[in-house]
Amino acid sequence: MKITRDEAKRIADLAHLAFDDAALDRMAAEMTKILTYIDQLAEVEIDGTTVGRASARPTPLRDDVVTSQPADPARNAPAWDSGHFVVPKVIGE
Repeated sequence: MKITRDEAKRIADLAHLAFDDAALDRMAAEMTKILTYIDQLAEVEIDGTTVGRASARPTPLRDDVVTSQPADPARNAPAWDSGHFVVPKVIGE
């Protein structure tokens, strides 16, 4: 599948990225390479293979054990008030 320069621009706009013309051409070429590789993977013969063999055994987990209480969080806070972090207002400015 080939990605055109216009499609690369549309994807960049959706991601709120700005590229010059040369970068858009490079991005279109890179995305085309990625999709070509994915198409090659789809052509791999997998008949006769067992899917999920690696996930047949569960991942061993350790028990959650509390070993000590965490250090006082106010010690590292830039601002602390009555048991709460104080942060600057960022919404509604």
